[in-house]
Amino acid sequence: MTFPGHLRALAERAISSIRSDEAEDIYVLSFFMDNERGDPRQPTLAIGYNTRTRLRRATADASDAAEARWNHAFWLQNELTVIGDLTRDPDGAAARRQWISELGLWYDEPTCPEEWMTIVGPTAALIGAQFHRACVHLARDLHDDGVIEGAMGRPVPVVLHEPEYYEGTARRTAAANPPGLSDDFTAWVHRRVRRPPADAR
Repeated sequence: MTFPGHLRALAERAISSIRSDEAEDIYVLSFFMDNERGDPRQPTLAIGYNTRTRLRRATADASDAAEARWNHAFWLQNELTVIGDLTRDPDGAAARRQWISELGLWYDEPTCPEEWMTIVGPTAALIGAQFHRACVHLARDLHDDGVIEGAMGRPVPVVLHEPEYYEGTARRTAAANPPGLSDDFTAWVHRRVRRPPADAR
């Protein structure tokens, strides 16, 4: 199976496994993208969600209700699946390496320090961009094919994010969802990114 196909199979299985009683409480799905062991050649996708029950409990600990609603740090931190994890999904990890190689982007760790800047940096950025694009297409396909609505009973936004939020987070999330579905999240990201530092106010 190709890596995009593997992404689709595991994501659909994970979302479809959510119990109907839990689905009623869910207001957002999390597509958390990270690099295992900090290695750009090993991007992973962890799928989880947050609930209104958790949101109510977390609001008191956040700066405001929007922070509790949209900042992953206040969410359940659950993992329905972690796709591409070397230990938990070795088949996905192998398919990912083949996919990166077919894109012409696989590299071996250089022995010369200068090559980290000239080879690894630009290539890592290209791998990240391809992985982000694959995750955007995955989320949108899950919407378009009715997988998310079928599991949730209604459309629910998918937030595509990394450990930090930035303009790309909002852009990818908007592209991954039907028009308007993720507007509240993207507006929150824009406010967060453009907010001046505390010492500059």
